[in-house]
Amino acid sequence: MLYPFYVLGDNFKMASPLIGITTGHSKNKYGLSQIHLIRTYVDAIINAGGVPIIIPPELDEEKSSIIYDKLDGILFSGGGDIAPEIFNGEPHSTIEGVDEERDRIELSLIQHAIEDKKAFFGICRGLQLLNVALGGTLYTHISDQFNDQLQHDTSPDLPRNSLVHAIEIEKDNLLAQIIGTNTIKVNSWHHQGVKDIPPQLKITARATDGLVEAMELPNHPFNITVQWHPEWMPEDKAMQKLFKAFIKASKA
Repeated sequence: MLYPFYVLGDNFKMASPLIGITTGHSKNKYGLSQIHLIRTYVDAIINAGGVPIIIPPELDEEKSSIIYDKLDGILFSGGGDIAPEIFNGEPHSTIEGVDEERDRIELSLIQHAIEDKKAFFGICRGLQLLNVALGGTLYTHISDQFNDQLQHDTSPDLPRNSLVHAIEIEKDNLLAQIIGTNTIKVNSWHHQGVKDIPPQLKITARATDGLVEAMELPNHPFNITVQWHPEWMPEDKAMQKLFKAFIKASKA
């Protein structure tokens, strides 16, 4: 018989790791609020050998900790903008999708994952979340606040797996070890980006215009955060290495 994860005993350990995936809110065509998560995150975790567990943003600290304690790893998914008030960010008319409940639960979860050294993987918003959680700041609209030479907010007419610009990966870090090369091309779907970086974090990749594309926290067993969207590239072997490494680390 199969049992849902929440009725399993504290000492139960699955062969495949339980991976929590953070979510946000959206409204359907009837104006009804719903939990929102693009399926590609779920597919990526399943394809890499993990068991996805959806984390609704409404949970309070007590209830989210019940789920957190059962998880082997956490995927911080992409989504709307983090509330600029949290990092004293510059107001901008393009800020959208702010979700206070999501900000609250994700900041709590990532702080716990850092303290407990639980494996985590941050994508797009997830990269920005790690930076903000440790005291960093964001460009609230890259094209107005950063001397960029690239278009980071790609046209919605392009396929989500379109490789639109190159990034340069630094040496001697987890990302470089997994990817195995120092230059790759990535997709790009963000209008905000990392600005001021706290001393605890290590930049592991930049776009050719200098914008931060990946960071990690040294002295933590496994954490990778990237600005691009590897979940949209199941055919890309380098991107799938990231998910497989995450699942492997979560099993440990």
